[in-house]
Amino acid sequence: MSVEKCVLAYSGGLDTSAIVPWLLERGHEVHAVLVDVGQDEDLQAGCAKALRLGAETAVVRDAKPDMFARVIPQAIALGATYEGVYRLGTALARPFIALQQVGRARELGGATLVHGATGKGNDQVRFEFAYRSLSPEYPVLAPWKSWQFGGRQDLIAYLRSQGIEDDFAVEKNFSLDENLWHLSVEGGVLEDPNAEVDVQQVLGTVADRFAGDHASDASAKSVQIEFSHGVPVRMDGQSIELPDLIGQLNGRFRHAPWAWDLVIENRFTGVKSRGLYINPAAKLLHVAVDALARSCLNKPTYDQYCDLGRAFASMLYRGEYFSQQRLVLDASAAAVMKRLNGAVTVQLDPLPYVSWLDADDAMFREDLATFEKSDFSHQDAKGFINLSWLSRIGRPFVEGGHADAMETGTDAAPGIREDESVPDGGLVSSSA
Repeated sequence: MSVEKCVLAYSGGLDTSAIVPWLLERGHEVHAVLVDVGQDEDLQAGCAKALRLGAETAVVRDAKPDMFARVIPQAIALGATYEGVYRLGTALARPFIALQQVGRARELGGATLVHGATGKGNDQVRFEFAYRSLSPEYPVLAPWKSWQFGGRQDLIAYLRSQGIEDDFAVEKNFSLDENLWHLSVEGGVLEDPNAEVDVQQVLGTVADRFAGDHASDASAKSVQIEFSHGVPVRMDGQSIELPDLIGQLNGRFRHAPWAWDLVIENRFTGVKSRGLYINPAAKLLHVAVDALARSCLNKPTYDQYCDLGRAFASMLYRGEYFSQQRLVLDASAAAVMKRLNGAVTVQLDPLPYVSWLDADDAMFREDLATFEKSDFSHQDAKGFINLSWLSRIGRPFVEGGHADAMETGTDAAPGIREDESVPDGGLVSSSA
């Protein structure tokens, strides 16, 4: 009888740790993959843990270069947020974890792909959409959809029944998920929108995990970011690589009073949830790049830019990264990002706001915007108003609609004021 190989997206947490012996009990050979997406964890220790649990192999794969090349620039430049507040931290990482899993399965000559996401959330969709898109020939196994366990206490009891004594707490205040873009905090008091949350207390409990090598900096008053094609390239006058810039901003401002979003979220499955997302770099950069876009894009293009950011965010949130729609959105993003060049100063107190901006492509003209005397012809606005009203509204407004207007005898021709003559035979004179 052949042994079925399984490639497990292993995090070292309770769920994926319980999956290892559960798979072994069913005759599977487990190959753990720990994917580095920027979490502040000892991944080599995670490998040792997976092997101790019974995995045949455990390897670390680095997805950060791929993320910085393929998705982080667009997430910044488009100000991509889901439902206006969720900045896509977890959604950005899952496709690249799945990609590394598929690569490991191919190295092994084929395998079943296994993840630890539950049937309630979005991650199951992100993993399994990626698997189907990248390797439809490989089977998929999601233990939460088939095993007998109901929750955290069941999993701990199961591990102990297997002789595995580990440091998993029976009760846990929060569930954390960290990557290079954000730290998500869920569970506990955060789950219930009726429960009041002391956000600063939560930040004090968890945000040090988001530190990296950077000390918190509560004294900073402003940050200047220079963008090239929508991507930050300099900070406070110094050239800096994008990974270092994001790491510094997240580390320095993780305790800032503005560094978080408390979000009531509509999951893809229809389940409502509430979570605290700590994302100072994303928040600050989104404020800066939006000001740049407002300055460098005309009104119709800026509207399309906003629509593009929402579409890109929704695509990522739904787990559709490996898809034709993402290729279309990438091409659109590249077109608009070419115009986003310039330096932006963001003041940080009390909340991030743009105080200064310098961009060669900025469309602001003082001679047009000034309240002082200029060459602008105010008389030109007369025809602008008349034609704009005619094309957008075109009929005097009466409460209750056109039927009421007819009953009250309102018969003014659309777009014509009372002091203007109405040509015979319609808008064009018959003698013309």
